Amino acid sequence: MNTALPTLVDVAEALSILSSLGTAAESHGLLCAFLSADVTLRQEAWVDSLLNEHIEASNLEGQQAYRTLQHLFKVTAQAFAADDFSLPLLLPDDEAPLEERIEHLAEWCQGYLTGLHLLGVAIQDNKSKDIQEAITDLLDISRVEMAPEDQKDPESEARYLELVEFVKIAVIAIATELRHLFNHDQNASVH
Repeated sequence: MNTALPTLVDVAEALSILSSLGTAAESHGLLCAFLSADVTLRQEAWVDSLLNEHIEASNLEGQQAYRTLQHLFKVTAQAFAADDFSLPLLLPDDEAPLEERIEHLAEWCQGYLTGLHLLGVAIQDNKSKDIQEAITDLLDISRVEMAPEDQKDPESEARYLELVEFVKIAVIAIATELRHLFNHDQNASVH
């Protein structure tokens, strides 16, 4: 089985074919939030939640798009289950314009934060200091925009790469804390 994420373009195309309302990066962020809490999430349930209507068996393009999203789920779930927890983010490749990559990183963070909120994790005033600090950082990154003067700054690329790594570290911190809270104390509230 292919262990690489499908490309952002492939996932965006699949979501478009399936008339999904979310963006590719946002949808992946949402999935990662659910996996961060180690909740039982069926692949079909997640993919079906992105659909606006049933896919007919005769719709070959729709069936292929569905398989692309299934593959995204499988690879992402395997990354969260792995011992080394190497978090893949569904973002544009390095050849994409920096402004586009920043926009998709912000969307990914928005999807992740939405997922946390759907899980009942308090986005504001979380009792866990570690979770609150990571969420605050992700909120800030979800609002990042590229200023016109940054487009010509040679350091902008390095700052973007730092943000990507920062997102990964924040997600790992949140996942570690949520798994501890959800798995070791079934009565714990994450509010």
